[in-house]
Amino acid sequence: MKFSKSIPLLGLISLLGSCNAPPVTIHLTNNLSVERKNETIEISITDLPENLSANIENIGVYDPSKNTFLITQLIDLDQDGKMDQLIFQPQMAPSSEKIYHLKEQLELPEAIEYCYSRIVPTRIDDYTWENDRVAFRTYGPAAQALVEEGKAGGIISSGIDCWLKKVNYPVINKWYKASEELGISYHEDHGEGLDNYHVGISRGAGGLAIKEEDNQYFVSKNFTNHKTLSTGPLRTLFQLDYANWRGPKGMIKEQKTISLDYGNNLMKIEVSIEGTDQIAAGISLQENNGTIIDRDNLLIFKQNHFETILSNAILTPQKHFKSQHLYNPQIKDQNHVFLDLKVLNNSLIYYVGFYWSESKQFSDHQAWENYLEDLSIKIENPIQINIK
Repeated sequence: MKFSKSIPLLGLISLLGSCNAPPVTIHLTNNLSVERKNETIEISITDLPENLSANIENIGVYDPSKNTFLITQLIDLDQDGKMDQLIFQPQMAPSSEKIYHLKEQLELPEAIEYCYSRIVPTRIDDYTWENDRVAFRTYGPAAQALVEEGKAGGIISSGIDCWLKKVNYPVINKWYKASEELGISYHEDHGEGLDNYHVGISRGAGGLAIKEEDNQYFVSKNFTNHKTLSTGPLRTLFQLDYANWRGPKGMIKEQKTISLDYGNNLMKIEVSIEGTDQIAAGISLQENNGTIIDRDNLLIFKQNHFETILSNAILTPQKHFKSQHLYNPQIKDQNHVFLDLKVLNNSLIYYVGFYWSESKQFSDHQAWENYLEDLSIKIENPIQINIK
C-alpha cells in the first residue's frame, strides 16, 4: 500500500489546529529561607512571543495551582503609547519555586488604584504619591517662585514630606478636596491620618545633600518638571527633574525616578546624577527627641512624634553604601542623620519610607526593624525569573 506524500490543505489546517501550543511560563525561584510577598516581578514585554506582546492588554498571569489570575499592571516606561512592562506580585514560601502561565484573560477584574500620584496645581504644585500604607509629597517650581518673589506661602526645598495614614485606601484626592472645598485641614487627624511632619528647608524624610569638608551642605532646589509614568493597583511611577545645582566641585545634574509599590512601606528612588561620585540621603532629626539606629546600609530614626512614634528609614543596596554620619548643630531644619552613598556610573538607588505607630501596620518597633532587615536581604537576593 502506498501513502500519499501530500496532505490536503484543509486536513493540514485541521491537524495544526488540534495541537495547542504550550503556554508561556514564568518560573520563579526564591532562594531565601523567608517568605516573599508584595515584591513586584517585572516582565519585559519585548521578551515575550509576538502573539502575546501584540495582545498584551488581554494577557493575564495565571496561577495553575490555584486556578486563578493574579492582579497585574501594564507600564509604558517611555510614554510612546506602547506598553513596556507587565508587573505582578507573587506570594512565595521560603526556599520555593513557583510557575505561572501567561494566557488570555477574558474578564479583567476591577482593581483599586491603591498606588497613585499626581501634581497638585491647586496647592502650589506639590507632587504627591501614595500606596495602601504610606504617602509622601515634595515641592514644585510655583512654590519656589513665591519665595523668590517675596510672597507668602511658598517653600524652597527638595526635602520629602510624610503623610501619615491609618487606612489602606487612597486619601490624596480626598484630603485635598476636603481642604479646598470645605476648609477641612489635612494637618489634623479626622480619623484617616494627617500631615503633621515638618520639612521646611530640611532634607525631610530622605532628601539628598552633598557634604563639604567644612560641614557645608549643597542641595538642589524644588523640582522643575514632573512626569507621571504609571498609576494602578500595584505601582505608581514618576520622574522629577531638577535645575542644575551647585556642588562643592561644580554643577550637579539630577533626575529622580520614584516608584512606590503596593504593600510596601518604602519607595524606591533611582537617581540619574552627574557631577559627583558621592552624595548623602538625610533624615531630619525634627525636635531632637529620637533614637538613631545604625545598621550598616540601613538607617533608622525613631522619634516621639506628637505622642506617637514615627520611625523613618533609608536603605541602599550594599554596592551604593559608603558610611553614615550625624550633623546636629542644634539649628532648626539643619539637624540630620545621613546615609552616605556611592554614585556608580552616574546612577544611584536608595529606598525611603516610614512606619507610624497609629497605623498599626506592625506589632511594635522591633517588628518594623525586622521588616527592614529582611527587606535589605531581599534587595540583595531578588526572586529569580525564568521565562519559557
